[in-house]
Amino acid sequence: MGVPHAGLCRNALYSLGILAVIAAITMGLPALDRALPRDRAVPLGVAYPVTDTVTVIPPPGALLDVSQTRPGRDSGRAVFLVGRVRFAILVSADRLTLDAAADRLRTRLRDGLGASAIATDEPAPAGARAGRFRAGPDHGWYAVRVFDATTVVDATASGPPGELTTVLPALRAAAASIARTA
Repeated sequence: MGVPHAGLCRNALYSLGILAVIAAITMGLPALDRALPRDRAVPLGVAYPVTDTVTVIPPPGALLDVSQTRPGRDSGRAVFLVGRVRFAILVSADRLTLDAAADRLRTRLRDGLGASAIATDEPAPAGARAGRFRAGPDHGWYAVRVFDATTVVDATASGPPGELTTVLPALRAAAASIARTA
């Protein structure tokens, strides 16, 4: 006995249908992703939730980089663009002292970007550490805060030196606005 011819044809058609769906997803989703805008305007003066419990008020004129932003429950990341300056907020659930968190961020900047510290004693909001760095042609600024010894918030900004200097007061204000809501 053999396999009925009608069954083979039906299975072949179903298989081709599944293959067509997979091909549509494989080609369609990347095309859709490219078609969506990478940056999104954020409302002026409205707190943006980086995690369920940590918010930041973005600097005026900032655009949210949706391709790099990953909000989360206990840890998350928000990336804003102010002109050509990139302002990133990274929240992690770690048990660190403020000094240990600042050392960790400086190490990440050095190892990840090849950054060198320029100053480690920049003005910072109460309960924070801040400094400046240089990574290739760009200059940068960072601030670290620790909430309740369980939540570490790293804020970094980098971009062309002239633009960074211009927007740095707004970035410092945004970093000072970082708050724990619960």
